[in-house]
Amino acid sequence: MSNDINTPTVGGKGNYEGGYARFLKAYQEFKGECPKGVTLKLQKSGTKYNLLLQFKQPPTGKRLPKTANLECTPEGVIDCVKKAKLVSEALGTISSASEFWDWYDATILGKNQIEDNLITYRDIFKQIEDEYFAGYNRNTGRPRSRDIASDLASYESTKGVYFRLFPNWDEYPSWESFKAMLYIPLQNGERLIGSKTFKERYYILKAIAKKSPNKEHWLKQLEPINPKQTQFIKKQRIAVDVFKDWWFNTKQEAYTIKNPQHQSTRHSWLWVTGMAVIYGLRPTQIAAAVNLTKPFVTEDGITIKALSDPDNQDNYLVLGD
Repeated sequence: MSNDINTPTVGGKGNYEGGYARFLKAYQEFKGECPKGVTLKLQKSGTKYNLLLQFKQPPTGKRLPKTANLECTPEGVIDCVKKAKLVSEALGTISSASEFWDWYDATILGKNQIEDNLITYRDIFKQIEDEYFAGYNRNTGRPRSRDIASDLASYESTKGVYFRLFPNWDEYPSWESFKAMLYIPLQNGERLIGSKTFKERYYILKAIAKKSPNKEHWLKQLEPINPKQTQFIKKQRIAVDVFKDWWFNTKQEAYTIKNPQHQSTRHSWLWVTGMAVIYGLRPTQIAAAVNLTKPFVTEDGITIKALSDPDNQDNYLVLGD
């Protein structure tokens, strides 16, 4: 016969069907992972045990237990440790007692929010990625697509490269991980603050913060940081005739390349470089242009001459997909 009649009832939002022993084992195994100053606590209430967080509470500083709105289950224990880390960080960054308790109600207890609204970096990155590919190319106006190489490359250079600076995507956003990502030294040894990289990391963090349930807290933490770019690459100038001479000589040298694939690649990039310098086009515009070397006819029958046409006096550029 089972001896469950002598087993304590676990509280929270319901009894744990797996039994008190498994819950207690998880509690003993994971409670040591809590940060300094915030601990888990089992508190008996009648015949029930409730899973709580215990810490010095603002503004009195008294160390007291507080509900964390979690079930007494092994999963609840793991989530309670995660919440303990969030509380520890908030205690160190939020100076106002009223602001802390507003944060606690929203983030830890989930009041006035969808239950279990803590989301990981992975969830946030997925939201940002989906929104990016649901948007439009800013140069051509066409819908972005994961099937288009240039869109994938653009996403990687503006979003993905920064997301990978976070080592654990299954963590919840925290100020410590924000700072760790923001202040990673530049590989070239140059000064980080004031660089373009620092500015881009900062605005990626703002985008992440806006997707977090406690976005007001994270945005307030980021507010004192100045992301203004003060370091710029020194611009170089070249006379058109000098460029033409370089371009022609380099093209002649390209014909001496023995590997056909390498030779073709060199000629292709020389063509793009020439279009960019002579016509003032961005590479993305060159890739999207449809009347560079041949005319384009609109739906209503109007012919737009090719840019390469010597008789073209208008020099209209038509951008496609």
